[in-house]
Amino acid sequence: MDSATKPTPTIGQIYPWLNMTFDYTDEIAALIPDELLDWRYEDPSGKWTFSLAEQAMHCADARIMFARQISGNDSEEGYWSPGPGEDGVWPFKEYGSKQAIMDSLKASRAELDEVMNRSADDVLAIPDGTRKVYEQVLKQMQEKGMDTSGLETRGPANIIRVLMAASAHEAGHRGSMQTLLRMKGINAGNE
Repeated sequence: MDSATKPTPTIGQIYPWLNMTFDYTDEIAALIPDELLDWRYEDPSGKWTFSLAEQAMHCADARIMFARQISGNDSEEGYWSPGPGEDGVWPFKEYGSKQAIMDSLKASRAELDEVMNRSADDVLAIPDGTRKVYEQVLKQMQEKGMDTSGLETRGPANIIRVLMAASAHEAGHRGSMQTLLRMKGINAGNE
């Protein structure tokens, strides 16, 4: 095939580990038995922790957040939680069933796939959405009298920075799910 007629690869094709990361999270979430969805580890410090269901719901929320940061979509639709309260506890909507959580992971993945299906040439693009987030965070930090030099050095995020953050964030929560499942005797991958 002539390079002039060769289709431009997508972000997902050039960075396949991004899709692998999200796929693996979905596989681990599918392993959570219904009877363990609401189980949460009791931290010896007394600090609040996510239940297994909340870990998966939080991953779905983060996918939406990162995708919408790139697209500039301000919609609150589809989120399970508004984020932590002042006490550090994250209030979540009732999930109803494990299938609802799995459907949410799938729907949030579809939003992220819109980014992953873009041309790989776009990875260094700085979308209007991330510019807006940057300006909001900068203003908030300035109003609090915080040092903004690190933020200003980095500037608004390009697409690959957002996707790397999404992947790293999700890998951490997936690892927590795997550990919690293993604590309960569930084979949670890589065995």
